[in-house]
Amino acid sequence: MTDQLESRLRTTLGHAAEHAPKAPSELRTHVVARSRQRRRRGQALVAAVAVVAVAVPLTLTTAGGQEGGGVATGTIDTRASRPSVMDHKTPLGDRLVIDNPSEGRPLAIWYAKGKTGTVLCRAYESRNGGGNESCGEPLDDRKATEQGSTESFPAPSTGVVLYYGTAPAEVARVTAVIKGGGRVTETIHRPKGAPQGIWTVSAPAGKTVTTFEFADAEGRTKSRFTRKPAFFPETEAEPIGPAVRMPEGLSVDLYKVPGETLLWKLDGQAVGLDIVDSGHLMTDLGGNKYPVELHDHGKRWFGLASAKTARVTLIFADGRSVSADTQPDPWNLDVKLFAGTYDRTGDIYREGFQVVGYDDAGVEIWQDKHAAQK
Repeated sequence: MTDQLESRLRTTLGHAAEHAPKAPSELRTHVVARSRQRRRRGQALVAAVAVVAVAVPLTLTTAGGQEGGGVATGTIDTRASRPSVMDHKTPLGDRLVIDNPSEGRPLAIWYAKGKTGTVLCRAYESRNGGGNESCGEPLDDRKATEQGSTESFPAPSTGVVLYYGTAPAEVARVTAVIKGGGRVTETIHRPKGAPQGIWTVSAPAGKTVTTFEFADAEGRTKSRFTRKPAFFPETEAEPIGPAVRMPEGLSVDLYKVPGETLLWKLDGQAVGLDIVDSGHLMTDLGGNKYPVELHDHGKRWFGLASAKTARVTLIFADGRSVSADTQPDPWNLDVKLFAGTYDRTGDIYREGFQVVGYDDAGVEIWQDKHAAQK
C-alpha cells in the first residue's frame, strides 16, 4: 500500500481520527491523518506498516482509577470486551480511559500481549461519531517511548493535542519541551496489572513539541528523546485556481497534494479539509454518495452541498435553526459551497442535529440527520 493511498484511507476514518502508534523511541517516522468530517456510514480496514485501524462504534464505560506515586487524571475500564484489533492478543492489565482534549470524547489506552511481544493499543472516539482502534509495534520495556498523539491536519479545533506513550517503572514524570520556549509537565498513569506506566501530555495545537524528558520521583532526568515534527504537505503546497471568499471570514482554496483537496481557512489557518479528487468527493468508503459534508469550527459552520442546492439549513435538537445560501465553486467540481455562524454553546454532535438542503424554488431536496450521541 502506498503512503499516499494509506494517508487518504486514514482520512476517511473520522475527524482527527488518527495519529498512528509508533514503537521506536527515536520516532524517525510519523504517520498522521488528515482531519475531516466523514461520517461513519461504512466500516473500513486500513493496514499499513505496524498499524491496524478499524472504524467501529465505541462504547466506553468508566470506573474509578488512580495513578501510583502521583496525581493523574483518567479512569480505568475493567469491563472492556475484546474487539477485533485484539485478535491473537491478550490484554495486560486494565484499560486507561481518559478524556481526549482534541475531541471531547473518551480515549482508551491499554497494553496487550501478541505473538511478537507486548504492544500498546488504543481506542479512539471522534466527535462526529466515528472511531477506530489500533495497536503499535512490539515495545522495548527498558525505554520510554511515544506511541501516538491526536495531531491532525487541520489542527484540532479545541486547540489542544494529546501525546501518549510508555514509561518504565523508574519514570514518575514526563515533560514536553516546546519549540521557542515552554514546558508542559504531567505525571504517569499506572493501570492495575499493566506491565509499564502510560504517560499522557496535553500541549497547545500549533506548537511544536521537540523533546520529551522523563524523570524519576526525585526529579532526576532518566531519559529524553527528540521527536521529528509531523509533516503535512498541505502546509507547503500552492493553491491551484482561484480562491473563494466566504462569509464569516472564511476562504476556500483548491490544492493538489497529490490528490485534489479543498482547504477551508480562517485568518490564514486551516480549519477544514475536503478531499475532492475522483472517487472521494462526498463519497463514503462504500462508494455511496451523500448530499452534504459539514464542518464546524467555534461557532462557524461550513462545507459542501450537492450541485442543485441553493440554501442549506442547520436544525438543532431544540428545533432552532440557521440557514446559509450556497455559492458555486469555480473549480468545476459540481458542488456548492456554504458558510454561516450559529450562536450556541454545547456540542451539536452530542445533542443531535439535521441538515436540510433546498433548491432555487425553496423546495426541500435532501436531508442529512445526525442522531444524538448517548
